[in-house]
Amino acid sequence: MKNKHFIAVPIAVLLLLCWTFTGCISWIDTRKMNMAVENKSGQILNLKYAGDAEEKLKGMAESMVRNGFLNTQGEEYGYYDIRYEITTRDFTPLTAYMVAVPILIPLYLFGVPTAGSNFTIVAQFYIFDANGNIVKHYSNTKTYNQSVNLYMNGSGVSKRGAREFTTLFNVIFNEAASQSEEINRALRNAGTVASNSSITEVQANIDRFFRENPYAQSR
Repeated sequence: MKNKHFIAVPIAVLLLLCWTFTGCISWIDTRKMNMAVENKSGQILNLKYAGDAEEKLKGMAESMVRNGFLNTQGEEYGYYDIRYEITTRDFTPLTAYMVAVPILIPLYLFGVPTAGSNFTIVAQFYIFDANGNIVKHYSNTKTYNQSVNLYMNGSGVSKRGAREFTTLFNVIFNEAASQSEEINRALRNAGTVASNSSITEVQANIDRFFRENPYAQSR
């Protein structure tokens, strides 16, 4: 009887670990992502951030676009916004089968995935002129899977998300840079941010764009 009790304890601990790690993966904390873009062409005129006022999100956005991507030497000719969309779908965890068929429990020790999530992420970048009218909207998406096991839990999900979003934004910024002549022409035609005194109207135009385009509202 004591031997059976001794065996049941580690099995119970393993099952508890399985269930614990099952629920740890399906969350990317965008505020913990560290991203750096590779495009530092400085071909697009200077822009002002018009997105979420939350300090962390603003800091992330500024570090991405003002580290060589924009030409920050001149006046601001418009606004930009960066947004993230994340959709997750959890896998049916192997843990459930382990409970039903205890002989499978040793697989956990060999690193067999016990749970996971399917992520569909969308990176979005917007450029508005000094009047708050949309000039360009770029969107890039990717779907990938991430699993957890005894040796790899969900603590790295935000780091993986940051890497994937960085890749998406690099593609977006390269495309935007290739269209810089068209973008800059539209920005110059609208004038500088400093020359437009109606900030309320500018914000209303930007808000109207997102209100009329619900697909663009995710963060």
